[in-house]
Amino acid sequence: MTFPPPHEGPPPRHLDEEEQMHRHFAQEIVSAGGGTTSWLNHWSLMHANWAALSAMDRVGFDGTFLQLALYRAGHHVHRTSADLVLPHVLHDLLPEGSRIVVVGAAPGVAQQASKRMGPHDIRSFDGYGQLREIRAHPQEIIDFAPRLILVGLGAGLQEEVAAELHAACPQAMVCTVGGWIDQLARSEHYFPRWVHKLRLGWAWRILHEPRRVLRRYTIDALRFSRKSRSLIAKVEALGPWDEYAVYPKKPSDTNAQ
Repeated sequence: MTFPPPHEGPPPRHLDEEEQMHRHFAQEIVSAGGGTTSWLNHWSLMHANWAALSAMDRVGFDGTFLQLALYRAGHHVHRTSADLVLPHVLHDLLPEGSRIVVVGAAPGVAQQASKRMGPHDIRSFDGYGQLREIRAHPQEIIDFAPRLILVGLGAGLQEEVAAELHAACPQAMVCTVGGWIDQLARSEHYFPRWVHKLRLGWAWRILHEPRRVLRRYTIDALRFSRKSRSLIAKVEALGPWDEYAVYPKKPSDTNAQ
């Protein structure tokens, strides 16, 4: 199936420097057409499924803790995340009526989140029984021929499912989104702008999701600080870098050399 070219987007409101970076990464994702995009933060890096992560086309860097560790290792990278980049894709760069599949979260949550994703044709599947069904029998998604697939599951599993769905729908853009489906179902702007400006997303999440993330930003953050060098070395081995992402090498890349 041939998709229409991406929009350059409407004349945007004034974007500050960080928003321009997020818009740039969004344009990179859309301009590439098909492909898989994921993000790492300190916690997902410690729980990475390296085989699935290697199957991604680009992996961005999310979270202040990881960005600081990368700076110490000599990598001056921009911080991006699904909640900062994908709104540009959904509201500015994709034509209205684009077909989108959303996979993840508890029953009904993805459907609620999809109402805030713009005027598109969206089908949602929860991260439980419906996830098992589409992994075993993805024909419904194949027949729908989505332009974009968003996968919000646990670290490691979401990259595995993203790779499977991209294999089934190679013309689709597939992006992992972590907990963004839950956040978007609650509010279109889960994080106030000042929270991102002050790099306090971790504190905001502890306040609003203590059972889910308190350990992640305390005990696990300390564990990450001890393991960061060896973990970053594994990311470095994935493939080439730029200031936005690492681009895992594929067997075809190696054979072409």
